[in-house]
Amino acid sequence: MILGTGVGGGVVVDGKLIHGRHGIGGEWGHIFLDASGGPCYCGQIGCVEQVISGPALQRYYHQLTGTKRPLPEIVERHRDGIDPEATQTIFRLTSQFARGIATVINIIDPDVVVLGGGVGNIDDLYTDGAQAVSKWIFNDKCETHFVRPVLGDSAGVIGAALLTES
Repeated sequence: MILGTGVGGGVVVDGKLIHGRHGIGGEWGHIFLDASGGPCYCGQIGCVEQVISGPALQRYYHQLTGTKRPLPEIVERHRDGIDPEATQTIFRLTSQFARGIATVINIIDPDVVVLGGGVGNIDDLYTDGAQAVSKWIFNDKCETHFVRPVLGDSAGVIGAALLTES
């Protein structure tokens, strides 16, 4: 799953990418998450991408404070415990991430979810976010592993390049 400027994903089963009938296998950025995300360029309202992408989180913080800050600064202010609105923004990320990814887990029940992109670097996703998934999935406990990409921030670009070779 990619969480950055946008939100997207893919599904791999037995080493094979699942494209799906419409070529959108794993596209979770445009499932409904929360109406508070507002209109999306896709024509829907409240898409995952409009709630937990980097720009969406920055917009949310700006709505709370009237101040524009880049996401890394919001995260730092949250970690330093100096900005309650930054903490509220990161809580929005982790709680809404849990709701959104739980939908994917309920449908395909993956062993592992790799979280790439700039937002995927936020440590709270792997602690608070992963823990909150249990509230939203069918089982009492989420045993899906959430991991960082071995190739770091370049994973998405490398994956896209590999797709052109197919």
